[in-house]
Amino acid sequence: MKAQLLKISNKVEQSFSIRHDEVPVFHNKWHYHPEIEIIHIRKGKGTFIIGDCVAPFEENDLFILGTDLPHLFRYDAHGEGILSDAYVIHFLPGFFSERFLRVPEMKDVNEFISRSQRGIQIRSDAPESISRLMEQLHRSEGIQRIILLFSILAELTEIETESQLASVGFSHTYDAIDSERLNSIYQYVLSNFQREITLAGISSVANLSVHSFCRYFKTKTNKTFSNFLLEVRVGHACRLIIETDLNISQVCFECGFNNLSNFNRYFKKFVGKTPTQYSRDYKD
Repeated sequence: MKAQLLKISNKVEQSFSIRHDEVPVFHNKWHYHPEIEIIHIRKGKGTFIIGDCVAPFEENDLFILGTDLPHLFRYDAHGEGILSDAYVIHFLPGFFSERFLRVPEMKDVNEFISRSQRGIQIRSDAPESISRLMEQLHRSEGIQRIILLFSILAELTEIETESQLASVGFSHTYDAIDSERLNSIYQYVLSNFQREITLAGISSVANLSVHSFCRYFKTKTNKTFSNFLLEVRVGHACRLIIETDLNISQVCFECGFNNLSNFNRYFKKFVGKTPTQYSRDYKD
């Protein structure tokens, strides 16, 4: 799968970068880069696609993305615009020499970096200490930057609630045409999933026949387009159930489902429980 190669800007006198992203800076296109990325979502929520995983993200989520792992973060609209605020760290794998990574004290960090190749999400319970460390790092200079980065990595390796994202079978195969085509597909779906999306319509976005599109999407993403669309809709339903007072029927139609029976069936398929059970678990 080809994503857009994003070149990370970095000061010549610095070995890694940290930036503070606020709208409209945040890069929400399907892209990849050789740097390992640590991102802390301070404000905003929406949907992410990392490798072949699509799911919601919330405020205070942490993500660690391995080298060349394609991804995008699409923020939800908030009032008249989009609310987003994130700290983002980038460093190349070569920042740590192979010999240094093999020393006993670096064992946990080495394993953590290896796991990041599939992407890691730490959901909404990131320690406040990590947030403070990233703020300090953004203001720091000289050797203090190295000390703070090591402190952040040390804290991350101690968190036990992480989830790996891309499937074991996800592979990076790059082609220039795929980059623009997949980005167009993802952006269209994330903008229109609340209404009907036909195979003819999405095939037109991809500039393919329906038959060619179905085969193409399955080959590139390791899932059918219908399953991908359902994942986006169910993820949005989870957020509405948690954050609003809408009843289950209203949530169903807000997410693009056209009948309650299908909504209940697919919600349970992807979440493992019915919408009513999910709501009870979060609100009781």
